[in-house]
Amino acid sequence: MASPFYNYTIATLTKGLNTLSTLLKKAEEYTKEKNIPLDELLNARLVEDMKPLSFQIVTATNIVSKALARAAFVEPPPQQEPENTYEDLYRRLDSALAELENVDPAKIAIKEGQTFKAPIGPNVVDFTLEDYSVRFLIPNFYFHVVTTYDILRAKGVQIGKLDYLTEFMA
Repeated sequence: MASPFYNYTIATLTKGLNTLSTLLKKAEEYTKEKNIPLDELLNARLVEDMKPLSFQIVTATNIVSKALARAAFVEPPPQQEPENTYEDLYRRLDSALAELENVDPAKIAIKEGQTFKAPIGPNVVDFTLEDYSVRFLIPNFYFHVVTTYDILRAKGVQIGKLDYLTEFMA
């Protein structure tokens, strides 16, 4: 039997990664259509002190790897540096989606309710998987998906609310 963490968190992460893939494709199409250098949108930011679009996608995929490590109660892999091409980002999204597809729900279910420690900024917080998902993982993941959307909208890419919501509503 699948656990609530598996049913809701894995599904949400999968839908969010598919949304990022859709947004990235629209960004790439826009750069080609408008004859903009391909890396211009990948390096775009909402404001100077925020990280660029490529970082948002890399971080979203790192969040998936961390979540799966937390669900297995193992140390998460180190964060990967941002890639600089659309192809690298597509590969990264596909890899994270494959990780999610290969999750064994039974292995997660036996860990639910148990506590683990996770660093959040300068603090270390005790979580259960359910708590971690609701209080940190999903809000953090959404932040990077929405920031990707916002950067692209601010740079003129013709995307709308349904481009963001379609995968989540599927």
